[in-house]
Amino acid sequence: MSESARRRNGLDRGEQVAESLAAQLFGGDYPPGSYLPRETDLCTRFGLSRASVRTGLQQLTALGIITRIAGSGTLVNEYRDWDVLDPVVTRWMADYAMPNPEFVREIFEFRLAVEPFIASVAASRATAHDLVGMEEAFQGMERSLAGGDLSAGTEPFSEYDVAFHEAIYRATHNVVWTQLAHMLRPSIKLVISQSNDTADELQDSLARHRHLMDCIRLRRPQAAYDAALSVMSRTAYDLNLDASGNTMPAAVPARVPAR
Repeated sequence: MSESARRRNGLDRGEQVAESLAAQLFGGDYPPGSYLPRETDLCTRFGLSRASVRTGLQQLTALGIITRIAGSGTLVNEYRDWDVLDPVVTRWMADYAMPNPEFVREIFEFRLAVEPFIASVAASRATAHDLVGMEEAFQGMERSLAGGDLSAGTEPFSEYDVAFHEAIYRATHNVVWTQLAHMLRPSIKLVISQSNDTADELQDSLARHRHLMDCIRLRRPQAAYDAALSVMSRTAYDLNLDASGNTMPAAVPARVPAR
């Protein structure tokens, strides 16, 4: 049984409705501007009462994902109206947004806009404790790749990748940036899952992360900014995007200089 299926089994009926619809909404089955099926149709689909269906729809409404319009139905809102900073929405992105290229582009643009600046701030403010956190996460990425068995996917590598970037966000010692770090989980998970998961690609990613860590450790803000752009260049290539988030047949980005 998948993790998402196990999670649904532990939810009440209204939450099950919200979870199932979220999978379709984040997967792109119901794009912004479209309408969800009627309440009666949802009741038939889920085999639940109208009260349970309404409870699920209310959760999606509270998160800005849909709007109930009397006499018209249930409208799917534009992505910009979705409360993507809510932990529930963030988890849904991580679990269900993988097939949806629109979400992938949106998340990439977020990271491209903020992470170079975040890295430069971290290079000025990181403490010894912050650097230890980055080092431990980086070493975890190294161990995952050194195992050499990528046949089962790259989940351990991805988890350490998330931890590495979270450590950089925390190193800014800014409450807003630190709180935004949880946005990294779906973005990195989507990137890793859509890459080819080859050792060569991950070695290249690892080298870029090492260079970024070194720039922060040496307190070189501009170099850290540029190194973060290099990491995002690798990300753009993995997602087949250009630097503006547009789909394109990207060329392989230049590797970082050998140490």
